[in-house]
Amino acid sequence: MKNLNVFAASVLCMALLCQCTASRHLRMAEKNAETVRLWFEDGWNHNRNEELLERVFAPDWADGNPLRPDQTTGIEGMREFVHFYQKAFKDAHFTITHLFASDDKVAIRYEVSAIHVGHAFGVPPTGKKFNSTGILIYDMKDGKIHRTWQELDLMGIIKQLDSDER
Repeated sequence: MKNLNVFAASVLCMALLCQCTASRHLRMAEKNAETVRLWFEDGWNHNRNEELLERVFAPDWADGNPLRPDQTTGIEGMREFVHFYQKAFKDAHFTITHLFASDDKVAIRYEVSAIHVGHAFGVPPTGKKFNSTGILIYDMKDGKIHRTWQELDLMGIIKQLDSDER
């Protein structure tokens, strides 16, 4: 009987431990999703990027985007990217259409519209509005974005900017 009680107590402890671990992973996934939502909804859509940089990005952030192979790393690197984007595009608005989060990754699909007002993607300013979509995958560390990979419809953007329509 004593062995049965020890076994039952062990099983109960393991179940509680597994539940605590699962809860921790779920809480981290929720925190990671909220970090990414904050970056898009408050940062990009309400022009609060500068004040959110240190809250959202890890100090050793890195960009895995092949369009920017010489991207500076860290908070300063993201600051440079934000400044580039703000000079090249105005009235940008992002809508997250899909978001998947785990305790160490977040993936989103987004729609964006903006007006092209500065040199970008090898195209001089056109003043044209464009709409596009993209996918971002984030490697998260302690609730902050540690590494970024992005795929966007660059050809679709360039086609819109090159068209004769205004």
